[in-house]
Amino acid sequence: MIDKLKALRPTYAEVDLSAIGYNVEKARELAGTDIIAIIKADAYCHGELEVGEYLFMHHNVTKFGVATVLEGIILREQLGTNVTVFVLGYVDELFFQEAYEHNLILTIGDNDTAAKYDHFLKEHNVKADVTIKLNTGMNRLGFTTEMGWYEFNSSFTNLRPVHIMSHLSSSDSDKDFTDKQCDEFENFIKKHRIKCHTSMLNSSGIAGYKNRFSLVRPGLLLYGYLDGENDVKLRKSMRIFSRIVQIQYLQKGDTVSYGRKFTADKDMAIGVVPIGYADGYPRCLTNKSHVYVDDKKCKVTGTVCMDMIMVDLTGVDLSGELKVEVMGDNIDAEELATLADTISYEILTGIQQRIPRIYKVD
Repeated sequence: MIDKLKALRPTYAEVDLSAIGYNVEKARELAGTDIIAIIKADAYCHGELEVGEYLFMHHNVTKFGVATVLEGIILREQLGTNVTVFVLGYVDELFFQEAYEHNLILTIGDNDTAAKYDHFLKEHNVKADVTIKLNTGMNRLGFTTEMGWYEFNSSFTNLRPVHIMSHLSSSDSDKDFTDKQCDEFENFIKKHRIKCHTSMLNSSGIAGYKNRFSLVRPGLLLYGYLDGENDVKLRKSMRIFSRIVQIQYLQKGDTVSYGRKFTADKDMAIGVVPIGYADGYPRCLTNKSHVYVDDKKCKVTGTVCMDMIMVDLTGVDLSGELKVEVMGDNIDAEELATLADTISYEILTGIQQRIPRIYKVD
């Protein structure tokens, strides 16, 4: 299968499931509690089904977080009723039926959604478990902590809160505000004597703060990355490889790619690598980034194309294997993100499905 996948295209992504498993155990160790493994956005483009099944089978992960009903349905159909699936994003009433039929725990963050879901459940004479989301400073989704907890439960009697959560806005950069958010959330829980599951800490929160709640929600951490400064040792879980498919020999003054944004300052060889912005390699890395060809650093030359990039092969043995490391041990998603003036989340979740995934386990 591996050879067949590689044959489909010279470019492929290697996903190390053992690394994700290691990172799961690190999250548990740091938090001292169970986790909700965040595998939304196709497990940050590592493969929702493959990651979910591996964590369930080999690391006893039974709680997963996704963003949409469709993501939840895909996971439910793969893992059956053995796992709890939390849909943490907004869900429109059009999808209540599918969510209920697949036993997905929806997140309720406002009275309008609560009323609509409660009405749907009453019409069908059923009840459903839900997550309640509180807004402690993110100002995106969620009730304020001034919500009437007892009034909520008495008004929406077909909703069964099994999990209360809030979301940190700057756990990687602002300790005072993060502490303020955690205090506000904890005070709400104590005030109302909440007995169900509670969660607050995301990946950076797990790495930088003492956990006060019954669950944590690692996302980026699972895949080997963390925002902000920390000394947590994780394992990167994805590497992207390709190979040089053609060599062009330039003379001094020749230009490369669309817009002629690279001009050769000497006679030189450049290599064509079959990966581009349609694969998730950002166009803004034009003349900024680099790859490693047979472990030698090679600068991206000229405009990143939809399907290809060109790289400077100066100093590379052109009779060698010409294997290209696009992302991996030498240049990871965090470094690519810095060069692209973005975040590692965007790099990882932008890796497109037309790059074949090859899964490995130690």
